[in-house]
Amino acid sequence: MNGFAIINKPVDMSSSDVVIKCRNALSKAINQKIKCGHMGTLDPMASGVLIVAFGNTTRLFDYLLDKEKSYIAIFVFGEERDTLDATGKTTAFSNLPDYKDIENLIDSFVGVIEQVPPKYSAVNINGKRAYDLARSGKEFDIKAKKVRIDKIKILSKELTDDKCKEIKLEIECGGGTYIRSICRDIAYKTNTLAFMSALERISCGGYSTKDSCELNDFLTAPLNNIKDTKELLAKIMPTISLNDIEYKKIRNGQIVKKDIKNGLYGAEYNKKLCFIIKACEGQIKSDCFLEEANE
Repeated sequence: MNGFAIINKPVDMSSSDVVIKCRNALSKAINQKIKCGHMGTLDPMASGVLIVAFGNTTRLFDYLLDKEKSYIAIFVFGEERDTLDATGKTTAFSNLPDYKDIENLIDSFVGVIEQVPPKYSAVNINGKRAYDLARSGKEFDIKAKKVRIDKIKILSKELTDDKCKEIKLEIECGGGTYIRSICRDIAYKTNTLAFMSALERISCGGYSTKDSCELNDFLTAPLNNIKDTKELLAKIMPTISLNDIEYKKIRNGQIVKKDIKNGLYGAEYNKKLCFIIKACEGQIKSDCFLEEANE
């Protein structure tokens, strides 16, 4: 059983909790324990598009890591919390920023930028998760990393005179971007503080909220809500067909001559998606096995 589902993750549930529920429902439906994983974590307080993969489709995770994601986020100014979001404890207060200042600096966050992840995050610090160190009260530093932000658009605002109490943003970005860090950094650039009060992922890996199903709908009828791996792969890379000889050689780990452009491809044989192959200088080889084909 290979395939995937697009779940509209509810708030107050971790991505891992969603995976466990989906795995249990599908395993029961097919009377067989199935491998399952998600492709891009959403924090418990966040809702929205979560791609859940089953069987060997979980092997596509690394190929989706840097794919575009879109969010709608609400930032509240005048207060900072230790987690940088609504789940945390208040650590400090500040004045409210001028709305014009926020409006003028938003574009400076678009592009490839340096970003420090939140201390309450899954970043690995000497073999331990940052959030475990933060919860235990230990002091530590997190190195900045490069992330890509493609678009930031102000959707609405709440003002007191010319001061900004709250803004709602639409943000398009690459994988690994922390929206909470954007909130923190916008505030810091205006010499104020802020936290993220709400977050919804409206698209991920080429799928949007309208493509998703509610978690309860999946749990009730999992087989009705599973999509073919080919559909997901088509969002990531092109697909080629293999002939009998090419399939057998690649299945046996051999390199095959094929005149195609350098890059990654899905590879089909007998209408089954069998491999992800890597093409380089007129040669192809398996980069990832997905499924055995019927010969």
